[in-house]
Amino acid sequence: MRPHSVGSYGEHMTTVADLTVDALRALGISQLFCLPGVQNDDFFDRLVDARGITPIVTRHEQGAAYMALGASQITNRPSAFCVVPGPGMLNAGAALTSAYWAGGRVLALIGAIPDHLKGKGVGVLHELPDQTAVLRQITKEAHYIPTGESAVATMQQAIDSLVSGIPRPVSVEVPVTAWKHDVDGVLAPPRTTNPTPADAQVAAAAELLANAERPLVIVGGGAHEAADEVRELAEMLQAPTFTRRQGHGVLPTQHPLQVPLPVGHELWAGCDAVVGIGSRLEFPLDWGTDGLNLIQINVDEDELDRRQIGTIGIHADAAVGTRALIDALAPINPSRADRTTELAERRAAFADRIAHLEPQLSTLAAVRDVLPDDGVIVEDVTQMGFAAHLAFDFRHPRTFLTTSAAGTLGAGVAHAIGAQAADPERTVLNLVGDGGFLFTAAELATAVQYNIGLTILLHDNGSYGNVKRFQVERYGADRTIASDLQNPDFVAFGESFGVQSQRVDDSNELRSALDAAFAHDGPSLVVASMPDLIPSPWPYLRLPPTR
Repeated sequence: MRPHSVGSYGEHMTTVADLTVDALRALGISQLFCLPGVQNDDFFDRLVDARGITPIVTRHEQGAAYMALGASQITNRPSAFCVVPGPGMLNAGAALTSAYWAGGRVLALIGAIPDHLKGKGVGVLHELPDQTAVLRQITKEAHYIPTGESAVATMQQAIDSLVSGIPRPVSVEVPVTAWKHDVDGVLAPPRTTNPTPADAQVAAAAELLANAERPLVIVGGGAHEAADEVRELAEMLQAPTFTRRQGHGVLPTQHPLQVPLPVGHELWAGCDAVVGIGSRLEFPLDWGTDGLNLIQINVDEDELDRRQIGTIGIHADAAVGTRALIDALAPINPSRADRTTELAERRAAFADRIAHLEPQLSTLAAVRDVLPDDGVIVEDVTQMGFAAHLAFDFRHPRTFLTTSAAGTLGAGVAHAIGAQAADPERTVLNLVGDGGFLFTAAELATAVQYNIGLTILLHDNGSYGNVKRFQVERYGADRTIASDLQNPDFVAFGESFGVQSQRVDDSNELRSALDAAFAHDGPSLVVASMPDLIPSPWPYLRLPPTR
């Protein structure tokens, strides 16, 4: 045995297992969402003595990983989960995919089969032919620690990457044979590195905007820490500002320049410059790019001109890049006409167009009435979430959590539990349908075990409603298939876990039910009856080209 080396976070560190505990401390992680198993026993044995790190054991590996996603999104800090290899890793894979697209700085600690059997195909417990190859597709970086010799350098690279650049998950696999290996050296605190905006690109962007008469601003999930800069730039330009999904709350809904997505679509054909901030712009660019002058501010260099249309790309964190653009534009920005009245009229007209989206609008209004300003909505893939994209009043950044482009049905319950666990002082509300609820509903047991006080608003219509409506619209009412559901008594289901549960039938009952749920010291379930088929929001989300 080598002599003990002292870890940089205060404990004697001798093995890969100790190093992993030290990595969690270095990242400021105090909760580890996990489901233990034999390949990771030596790590969990060391976790017994790890002060300040609470393991939160879940009922499924997907639950552990979704919880880590929610924790990272609500706090904008790293989070972590730990599962066994093979089926454990694959069960967590959908959540890693969600974190990849939704901006989760999630450290995935994945067990592995014995290193000397890797790739041999002998059928050892939990073996995959190439587990690392799978992880490479759903993480920013996939690391493997076969022995103690390279462990410190590998773990340092992993935690540095996790806190730098585009927020995406990073995995570290440790074979069952490596946890007890001795290590040399200690971890340094994670080193954050982000790109510095190029002066030439900033100057070119400022000149373009100074000459633009009808600019637009689009924000995405990368802009939440740039809310002040986004507001300042939008006001300088008098630019209508909108988002598709992940940027809700960056500019509050009630700001005079914030507009819903369909109003942005109306303005797209006539705009002469677009600034995308922390957004992939995958939806707006489908509206047409002919003659479009586009500026992209993104920490992900691959997004700067993905469509190859001559974008001016500012490679930077959203706040840094937007501040640089503001500073360059300020001396040359012309006087601009106030657009408050025009945009207010457009917003009012849009509200009239979607007034038929009931009961969604009444439900969302009831939620807004009782949810605190900084309360957080976690959407599942559900009718109410789709309507919220269009009509909810978002008042702060990071108050709408989503799986984004992954569109992961069934993530919501566990996703919201993780968010609430990471920030117990805020009110977290999960919007979920009866189809998605049962995917991770077993994690109600986790919420009760750790007294994680989220509220779940479950909309019960006995079907995969979105699927069924598409079938009716496309093929006829007599052509629905595999979309109706046989549900349990959801109130009795929730109560069986020890969750405060109640059913409501209209929005007036919903207000008082949510008030009681938010005041309850522990998890709550509110089941809202929903018509079989409700009006579709998709005509306002899937929009045709305009240029």
